[in-house]
Formats: sequence, C-alpha cells, structure tokens
Amino acid sequence: MSSPEEVLATVRQAMSSGDLETAEVTLKDARKRWKREPEFAVRHANVLVKQGKHAQALKVYRKVMKKAPERLDACIGAAECAIQTGKGRLAEKLYSRGIGLGLSLDDATLGIARSLVIRSQHHLAWEKAIVQFKSSGNKSRGLHELLKEISPQTGISVPTLDQFDTAIIDDNIEGIRRDTVDPRLAENTFTAGSLEAMAGVDRATLVETGDLLSDDLLAVRSSGGTSLGIDLSALQEATETPTLDVAEATSEIQNSDAEGVVDIDLSTGPDIDISTGPDKSESDDLFDDWPDI
Repeated sequence: MSSPEEVLATVRQAMSSGDLETAEVTLKDARKRWKREPEFAVRHANVLVKQGKHAQALKVYRKVMKKAPERLDACIGAAECAIQTGKGRLAEKLYSRGIGLGLSLDDATLGIARSLVIRSQHHLAWEKAIVQFKSSGNKSRGLHELLKEISPQTGISVPTLDQFDTAIIDDNIEGIRRDTVDPRLAENTFTAGSLEAMAGVDRATLVETGDLLSDDLLAVRSSGGTSLGIDLSALQEATETPTLDVAEATSEIQNSDAEGVVDIDLSTGPDIDISTGPDKSESDDLFDDWPDI
C-alpha cells in the first residue's frame, strides 16, 4: 500500500466486515512503515484491545505516549489496559496523568477508584468516589455504579442518583413521524411566488415532519371528549332558555309604573292665588335700588 489513505480505507473495510486479523496485520505493517506517525500505532492498539490482547495493547500505547505525550486517547487506552491486566498502581498513575491532558474529574476518579478496587482497597476507593460523586451533584452514572458495586464490601448505603439531567432519551423517533403526506397539503406547490413561499412555509416543515393537529380541536366526539382529550359532555346538556312574550312584558312594565302614580284632581284642590306670587314685571337688575349719583 503506497499511501496512508489506502491503509485506512483497507482497515475501515476490514473492521466493517468484522475481520480483525486483517485490520491488525495492516495496521502493524503501517506502524512500522510510518514510525513517526502515532495514529497508526493508536489504531493498532485499539484493534488489539478488541481482540482481547490487553498486554500487547498496553505496550503499544506506552510507546505512543513516549513519542506523543499529548495524546489523551493513548493515555486512557493504556490506563484501561492496565486495569484489565491487574496493574493497579500503573493505572492510577495513568489516570492521574490524564487529568492534566483534559480527562474529566469524574472519569479520572472512576479509573483511580477501580485501580484501588483491584488492589482490594475498597474503603479508600469508596472515599475517593463518594467525594467526587457528591461534588458533581450526584449525577455521575459511572461513579454511582461503582458505589453500588463496592457497597457490600464497605457496608455503606449508596446515595441516590440525580437523574434530572442524566436521563437517557430514546433517539429513535421514526414511529413519531408520518410517512404519508397530508391530503390537505398535497396540492400545494411551495414554489417561489406561491402563498406558502411568501408565508415562509416549506414542505419539509409543514408536510413531512410530524402530525398536524385537527382543525376541529374542540369538536365533540361520540364519547363526549375532543381530540385534545377535553371532556365536554356536560356542555351537551343545554338548558332551555324561556322565551318572553314582548307584549306581556310590556304590559307588566306599564302596570308596575301605574302603581306608583297618584292621580290629583285639580278641580277639588285648594284655590291657589296666583296674584300672591312674585311680580314678574319687576326688573331683575341688581342695581335698581342704588341711588342715582
């Protein structure tokens, strides 16, 4: 193989078909040919891990760390192989080194605690794991699983895992989306100049994604509920509103008004002397009684 691209393509094809032997041999030859390129060595070690050859993979990872000490993937791979081969002290050193390369505290603490567990130091592993688990807000699943694993040896109850931010959401939403096109929108063109295009609506958003809600959201079905699950059966029993006769209502109003009116017979009433009233001929001028100057 003349180029690294051909090597990677051959390895990718072998890995996809499950041929780990071909992938391991190809990467081993490429690692010897391009000694200054650590990528082939890291990939070779990864294949060795999948084959269960953790001791050989550990040697390859450590050689990569000498040539490229900044490779975090090589450091993590070497630490995991050290755990698998029972080298707890080496794994603890490698996980501690990984913190300086960008490894998260949760993952580093989990690895260090496991390195202590394989050395039968369960109480020390519990102390390190519980401190980091509580400092992260009880949200680390890996630390929580480790605490449950070593809880029988320590005799300490495991705190509750906070699953508010760590809940696993199913990414398979194929059953939610609809394959058939809505018949109400099948005739729409969605081309430039159409009403849909001027409204900013495209076919992918309006037609191909999700189910559309019914136009009759409050339409009462035979069961008494709506498409939204609202029970409107009580509203179906409409009360009969009594109709008032306009003529009857008018006569009642007139009778009620007539009861409060008192008829006065002016012919039998007292005589009123109109002449005793004020003289209307007098002037209304306020300065008439002032002396003339």
